Amino acid sequence: MPVAYRRYRFPPLYGEPQQPEASQEEEQAAYSESLEQGYQDGLQQGHAAGLEQGRQEGLRLGMEQGIEQGRQQSLAQLRELQQNLADELRQWQSSAEQQWQQVSLSALHRQREQLCQLVEEVSRRVIRSELTLNPQQVLVIVEEALSGIDSRTQELQLFVNPDDRARLKEIGITECQGWALHEDAALAPGDCRIETETLTLEALTEERLQKGMARVARSLESSDEPA
Repeated sequence: MPVAYRRYRFPPLYGEPQQPEASQEEEQAAYSESLEQGYQDGLQQGHAAGLEQGRQEGLRLGMEQGIEQGRQQSLAQLRELQQNLADELRQWQSSAEQQWQQVSLSALHRQREQLCQLVEEVSRRVIRSELTLNPQQVLVIVEEALSGIDSRTQELQLFVNPDDRARLKEIGITECQGWALHEDAALAPGDCRIETETLTLEALTEERLQKGMARVARSLESSDEPA
């Protein structure tokens, strides 16, 4: 609040002319003027201080709002990024599982094929070795083929591989069930062919081997199926 004051006049020095004293009205006017000036100065100072305080408060609130808005936007972007990463991860995992299943099935098929090839190769070697070391096995095949022939047949010829017939001959065997053994180079070791007046019957080692391998393959496929 402005402070009212009253002008004080010192008494004149000796020899100086004396100034007339201000009247009471003049002093009251000066006092009122000083009050008004003080009031206006106070208003201006208060207005300026209020503006500065409002500006500072506005800046503070604006900064806080800006920081909060930025934080919310950052959180939203982070959640969106996390969601996108999660979606990509699920897609990658699903794709990887499908690829792994395909690779696993493909590898399983290859292993089964390789196993079948191995079994077939071993079987061929066993057959060749058995026919070489025990030529009587050829007679077993011939007798199985003869079981499908009518016993009343009067004319019949038996044909075997030349090597098989030679090995049988070395141990004194030249016929089977009374029928002479003949050679046919078109027959593989272990094969035989029976010819009668009405039919021709062949017992081929390769056909028997392939039938056996088909059973092996089916067995392997059934073992691959989930329980």
